[in-house]
Amino acid sequence: MKVLIVERSRLQQTVLSRIFSGEGAIVSLAHNYENALERLVEEDIDLVCTACQLEQQQNGIELARSIRQIAKYREIPILLIASSNNNLSTHEAYNAGITEIFDRSSFKQLSNKIQSLLKRRTCTINAHILYIEDSQTAAALTMRDLKEAKITFDHYYSADEAFIAYQEKHNDYDMVITDVVLEGQLDGLGFVRAIREITPENYKMPILAVSGLDDTSRRVELLRSGANDYIVKPYVKEELLVRVKNLIMTKHLFDQVESQQEQLYKQAMQDHLTGLHNRHAMETLLPKLCSAAIRHKKPLGILFFDIDHFKEVNDKHGHIVGDEVLAHVGEIILNNFRAEDFSARYGGEEFIVVLYDTTYEQTISIAEKFRQKVENTDFSKLKITISIGVLTTFVNYDTDIHELFDQADSLLYEAKESGRNRVCSKDQTRLNFKSNMH
Repeated sequence: MKVLIVERSRLQQTVLSRIFSGEGAIVSLAHNYENALERLVEEDIDLVCTACQLEQQQNGIELARSIRQIAKYREIPILLIASSNNNLSTHEAYNAGITEIFDRSSFKQLSNKIQSLLKRRTCTINAHILYIEDSQTAAALTMRDLKEAKITFDHYYSADEAFIAYQEKHNDYDMVITDVVLEGQLDGLGFVRAIREITPENYKMPILAVSGLDDTSRRVELLRSGANDYIVKPYVKEELLVRVKNLIMTKHLFDQVESQQEQLYKQAMQDHLTGLHNRHAMETLLPKLCSAAIRHKKPLGILFFDIDHFKEVNDKHGHIVGDEVLAHVGEIILNNFRAEDFSARYGGEEFIVVLYDTTYEQTISIAEKFRQKVENTDFSKLKITISIGVLTTFVNYDTDIHELFDQADSLLYEAKESGRNRVCSKDQTRLNFKSNMH
């Protein structure tokens, strides 16, 4: 970015030059009105920063009016640096084309404001856009602007083709830009509605609508249908890029918030050592599993198990090794049970797995294979085994899941008392089924 500083005072030139140079801008200097206009003709300037008071006959406001008469500088930002004793009319300044007015009385505040402004203007965003435009000329201009801003895109001439692409790879896109008037079964308005109707998640996708008609009713209907913003052709490059960047930044912020919420939820529901669910998750997720089992009349298989002689592992090898064993057992559980099953660290070295829709015979087989899997796993030269209590049952809305856990825990106790590294089980499915039949 090249900045023209228009300032009579050598000291103020130096101060402002340091601020802009510190943000990576190339600085050009002018000391009066005439000199500034010469610089603007000779050089390609991206931003003008002018003092309010330049000479007796001209000031920064007059300079702004002259700059706006030059075709290539009609959209350039013009900053006005004023003091409290300038008797400045802000209304006159903005009408003349001044973009922002800064107070020179506090160097720190001035520096912070200029730095903030430059960061907003030079901010680049990594984004991939789905772009729909059936005019080759309009598409070429917009694609040129997007490329210069280092924004990638997929361009389609038809909304029908674009909708197919969106359905196949909508996760690849950060936003949509679509013309309103398009040939085919879908026009721009229909495309916006179609996207919003796919799933609720698609309401997070920013959509910028583009039209050559500046019609209020059309804008209102587009916004009602789900467009986030609207721009009229022919548009200025800077306006397009600002709208695009604002929409993408908003989406990124929403994505960050959603990711943080997922992380917080995960922390609240997950045991940090094993990666399994924790006791809090049991209170939230198990009722849903039980409701599904009741609704579809499916049995549940409960595996309640702990690590044999785990206290000796901690006493002989230390708690760090003990934690490694717990983490390894958690990994085995995650890799050997289905996604629809519920697994959790119940506490200490105790674990619980609730199997959905498994018969007594299936549950026993699963428990035995899992016991053997742990026994045959290398725990860094340690021999680790588990004892398992197994209970299969139907549930109803009066069932207390904690009573079922207590019964499975009693079966675990039997397994330990009878020698450890074994499975003890009980089948309640026949009893529960007969009870439900009454």
